[in-house]
Amino acid sequence: MNTLTDTPVLSDFDTAYFAYSDLVMQATMQQVEQASVWYFEAQEVAEDVAEILGTSLEVGASIVSAFSPRERWASNVAKAYAFANGKPVAGLSNNLKMANAALEQGFDALKGQKTNAFARAIAGDHNAVVIDVWMCRAANAQTDSPSKGLYTTLCDAVSAVAGDHGITPRTAQALIWIVKRGSAA
Repeated sequence: MNTLTDTPVLSDFDTAYFAYSDLVMQATMQQVEQASVWYFEAQEVAEDVAEILGTSLEVGASIVSAFSPRERWASNVAKAYAFANGKPVAGLSNNLKMANAALEQGFDALKGQKTNAFARAIAGDHNAVVIDVWMCRAANAQTDSPSKGLYTTLCDAVSAVAGDHGITPRTAQALIWIVKRGSAA
């Protein structure tokens, strides 16, 4: 309790849970449909990248994820295809470094919680939850760059909301993201 106002102080989990639940409840049918197919469509991109390179889905998904920091999805996809086809890729040097490492290490090349979870979600892990800037904002977090502990808390909140609504955590995350940001692009 806040002794000055006698109102309960919510934990980070509760704050995120209620905010995420509200967004899921606000979703339109079109947004629910977008969320339900988003990762399947992303997986098709990863499968294409993997096929071009003659490698596994894990590697393809890791390459796609490696180009995700600070990129819109269309640019992310274009860079992953360019990389797979041996063309020059402009952008953050660390993204290119991660993509190169992903060729041999797959998921293990992605040291960041967000990029690693994104690769796993793209590769088909229904329990992988991606926390990015938009998910932090959706949770009313005080930061766009969560600590490892807050990242885990936000993942747990998404998983709880998913369970309440009978959907997978990755679909719940996609839905929350789409409702908060306003589109899936």
